[in-house]
Amino acid sequence: MKKYLVILCSLVSFSYICTKELNDRNVYAATLSSSIMMFSFIFRLSNFRYYGFHYTKFLRNKRTGEVIHQQILTTTTSPTGYLRSNIAYLIGDLEVLQVKTYRYIYPLCKHFRFIKPEKPYPQYEKGIDPVEWNRDKRKIKENIIMLLDKVAA
Repeated sequence: MKKYLVILCSLVSFSYICTKELNDRNVYAATLSSSIMMFSFIFRLSNFRYYGFHYTKFLRNKRTGEVIHQQILTTTTSPTGYLRSNIAYLIGDLEVLQVKTYRYIYPLCKHFRFIKPEKPYPQYEKGIDPVEWNRDKRKIKENIIMLLDKVAA
């Protein structure tokens, strides 16, 4: 297992170095690692720098166990995704979770400076907490009707 982890981390680092070689205007690669996915250790071992965390909402379907990001419930750019997820929200099929999302950056340029100071790597915390998410259900229903007219026309 350890051998495969070293190979994986080497591949991650090498892929970003190749990205820089292909286009020298790229100055950094950024990634977010949620505490649900638990990939922070890969970024740490791949020499990414750590720049803090923020909280993100994810929703878990109580029936299927599927986990989705809050964005699919708040943007209508994917009409069918918006419809499915918001109907599940309205009928109570989704459990809302607040999750720590860690920010990692791999500098591709020695002159790169992020707007916030680099921080020491954190102790990993699962950081998944159930929360209430109060949304305007009347507005959600209006959007569902409008989108349903578009996709089922």
